[in-house]
Formats: sequence, C-alpha cells, structure tokens
Amino acid sequence: MKQTMTLKDIQALAETARIELTSAEKAVFPEEISVIMALAEVFDEVDVGSVSPTVYPLEQSISMRADEVEKSLPHEDAVANGPDVVDGYFRVPRIIEEDD
Repeated sequence: MKQTMTLKDIQALAETARIELTSAEKAVFPEEISVIMALAEVFDEVDVGSVSPTVYPLEQSISMRADEVEKSLPHEDAVANGPDVVDGYFRVPRIIEEDD
C-alpha cells in the first residue's frame, strides 16, 4: 500500500509542527517523504507473529541501593565557598524584570 505525500499534506504537517517551509522545501519534500515512507513500508512485510513484544532488546536488571537516611552537609559548609553569600543564602543576579 504505497502512500504518497502531497503538498497539502506537507503544509499541514509543517503547520502542526510550527515549521516554516521555503518554496524549495515545498517542492522537494512531498517526493522525498514519499520515498522514506515507501522504505518504511518494507517493515510491514516482516513476519513478527512468533516474536514476543519487548521493551528492551537485552535482559537488564536494575540494581538499586537501599534508601537510607544519612547525615547531610552542614548548612555553613554548603555555603562556605559561595561567591556571594548574604545571611546564609546565595545571592544571585535578578533575572525577572518588574514592570513599573
């Protein structure tokens, strides 16, 4: 079942993806994408009836450490090397502009 992309299809996809296409792209994309889709249709011919669905192609085990409460870094040590510390907090440049 060969599908062909039309210019209308390409424009609809570009609009959905919020991509602006040049006239040159509009001229070549329908044919190029149709060729790619035809290549992908080859996968429809592969018999996968006896293949179990998998999420990962290789068997994996997840090794996790135990979640244990540990002593954390004291606040004074955490801010000790900060470039601009005021009253125990890092001072950073303002990034939000306020309207007058």
